[in-house]
Formats: sequence, structure tokens, C-alpha cells
Amino acid sequence: MVEIALVLDEDGAIERMDFSGHATPKIPRIKGFWRRHQGLNEEALAHRSACAAVTLMARTVARMAASGTGWTVDGNTPSPGNLSLEILRRPEDAIEWWRGVSETLLQALADVESEYPGSISVSIEEKYHGS
Repeated sequence: MVEIALVLDEDGAIERMDFSGHATPKIPRIKGFWRRHQGLNEEALAHRSACAAVTLMARTVARMAASGTGWTVDGNTPSPGNLSLEILRRPEDAIEWWRGVSETLLQALADVESEYPGSISVSIEEKYHGS
């Protein structure tokens, strides 16, 4: 199971995200999709699909923040299957854009959970002024 912890700031945008468990052992490359996946049951294939989707989403969001002008971020990938990102500073004129990115990620995660039930666990902490 992929465990995802998100912290949303006062604007409803990602302040911190941690993803763990989104990597699975690689299957040896054998010509042909079905031979590569031979021996995997439907649950294992669904888990691999969910992991791939979540991995791409996490990397994309992290790269979007890290490449922004005027942004200060801290992040790492301490081991395969683990990614963390913290937004330390973002430009004021990027609030709406980053909220949109955050809402898109939340919807995409909900879609993965709907498509592959039990494949991910998402916890969301919402910060409010004074908390």
C-alpha cells in the first residue's frame, strides 16, 4: 500500500507531502507484456498500476515546485519508494496556481483510490490561521 501524507497550508495548497511505498520490485524484461507479467495476480497488477500513477504524480508536483522561480523547497528521496517535499517559500503571485496544482493532485489521488481500492492511504492535515 502506498501511504501519502499531505499538509495543506492556510490557502488550501500543499505545504508538505510525503509518499512512501510507491516502488515495487522490477519484473525482468522479457519480450511481450503478458510474459513480463506472467505469474502476477490481478491484485499485484493493480498495485503496480496504482504505484506507477502515484509515483508520476508525486514526481511531477515536486518538479513543478522545485523549478519555480522564487520558490524555496526542501525535498528528498531517501530510498526507492519514498519521496518528501516541503514548500518553505513560494511567491505571492503563485498562490492560485499552486492551489490549482494541489487540488489536481488531490483529485487524481481520489481517482486512483476509486480505480484501485485499498491501494493507497491518504491523510490530509489542513492548517488554519493560528493552528
